[in-house]
Amino acid sequence: MNILRNQIKLLRTYRLKLIFARIIRLFRIITFTVQDIPASYFTYTGKETGLKIGMIDFSYHQKTNSSSFFIDLLRCIGSVVVFWDNQWNGGLFPAPEALKSRNFDILVVWHGFYYHKPENLKKIGCNNTIIVPMYDDSHNIPDRLFLQYKDFRWIAFSKTFQDRLNKIGLESRYFRYFPAQSHFQEPKMDHETHELHGFFWQRNNDITWQHIRKLIEGAPFTSFHLHLAIDPMWYKAVLPTHEEMRNYNITVSQWFDKKEDYLKTLSGSNVFFAPRLYEGIGMPFLEAMAMGIVVVAPGHPTMNEYIIDGENGLLYDPDHITPLDFSNIFQISLKAATLSELYSAEWKSQRTALLRWVNSETPGKN
Repeated sequence: MNILRNQIKLLRTYRLKLIFARIIRLFRIITFTVQDIPASYFTYTGKETGLKIGMIDFSYHQKTNSSSFFIDLLRCIGSVVVFWDNQWNGGLFPAPEALKSRNFDILVVWHGFYYHKPENLKKIGCNNTIIVPMYDDSHNIPDRLFLQYKDFRWIAFSKTFQDRLNKIGLESRYFRYFPAQSHFQEPKMDHETHELHGFFWQRNNDITWQHIRKLIEGAPFTSFHLHLAIDPMWYKAVLPTHEEMRNYNITVSQWFDKKEDYLKTLSGSNVFFAPRLYEGIGMPFLEAMAMGIVVVAPGHPTMNEYIIDGENGLLYDPDHITPLDFSNIFQISLKAATLSELYSAEWKSQRTALLRWVNSETPGKN
């Protein structure tokens, strides 16, 4: 298992991501399926006195909406135009001149910053450019690459990442996001029968049903839902056996047309199994926490920056998977609800500071 994970980590180095992007680009040219012009979306007129804000984001997030909370926050201080970057999937991004003509007051580069050379970002001509990396995507990038972007400011949504950026001398601020609890339904928490209802979203092949099955061995799960919405790479879905489908009353979904349908299905569970070894922010497990669902996750960032093992959730070592003890899960759920309220209040109090940081151009930078 460790050898396989090491091979997967190798395939996720930023250099190989760039190489794969070029290969896919060549394939798209040959097959006449090139997508060079990203859609701009969330355009918002706002007040004429508002700031002009541009945001470069992965095109895949147009489907997942994982960055929409940040876009909505930026809209508090001005108009926002999002450029969907399709380079990861063989597309091209507009020349810097195309963005320069818009005269942005603020430019945010969300997620895969390494697809944009620092000299090209400077050509856009925005004196206030901020990079927001994701821990899951960038934690294995060497310091020397980060330092090439030392003239820009940063935002980290992982404390582990923030500590690293500070250590190498980048100008960064840390904020811990948490969704508003009022947006979600109450979970199916059966305190009388102590029945367990699981939910697992397979995103890749780092964590699959085969791993989850080992974690829940011997635990009284009476139902389980598998959401097989796989990330767009070389991953494939891993299904239970017919016997497991019957024993755990497993239901399966692949994608929901509406976010509300996903959340409704999720609310039928009381234990959520985090889908990834690492997270950038971790929307799926944070939404589960906000709903009062107990989260089970690998002991890696950002999950271990929210979850205290045995108190408000369960952490495990993905390299040495053994059955977990779920006997105290309902007491854990009470603590989880209390901490989720604190996290939500903390984020609410941080939003003004984040906007102030975004809008505080540092003289001499960029």
